[in-house]
Amino acid sequence: MKVMNAFAQVFAIFAFLTLGSLLLLVSLHFLSLEDALFKVREVYESPSKSLQAGFSGVLFILVGLIFSKMLVKKGRNAEAIIFQSEIGPMVVSVTAIEDVIKKVLKRFHVVKDWKIKTLINNKDVEIKLRLVLWSGGGVPKLLGEIQEEISTRLRKLLGNENRLEISCDVYRIEDHEIDIQEAASQVSVVASS
Repeated sequence: MKVMNAFAQVFAIFAFLTLGSLLLLVSLHFLSLEDALFKVREVYESPSKSLQAGFSGVLFILVGLIFSKMLVKKGRNAEAIIFQSEIGPMVVSVTAIEDVIKKVLKRFHVVKDWKIKTLINNKDVEIKLRLVLWSGGGVPKLLGEIQEEISTRLRKLLGNENRLEISCDVYRIEDHEIDIQEAASQVSVVASS
């Protein structure tokens, strides 16, 4: 599927570049009106060139529509997870999933700041957390607790049939401003002694 997405993006880029180039050629008078009319007249007068131009046009329109549909469909799937519950189909948006994660992270006072990236592929949910922590806590234990709490909350929301992967990256560990001021006052006391 990645190859098709890359091809769709390349196709769209070339389509826009072609149209933009054509408009520039016309607006800057690089292509004279007589030359443009001659080429159009050539297509109108020759049935084989007319058929060839029509076939090319239909092909480009169909390929463009197929790629547009594919990209729109992929975009919708990436915005929400759809699964079957006991009472019918359920749709849970990425925003709802990230709201649950934010509520969990607010409970941990050692977490100063965070960025959340949620990727959905069919029934697979991948969450990437980028955390800024305050100093003074055991990082492995803290990350384990965060992952466990998020996993528990999301299992309640999404059910057990969806695969859930949570990865935590510690971007930075910062000192508390009070700790910095205390350290500076201790240094000044030691220096004055």
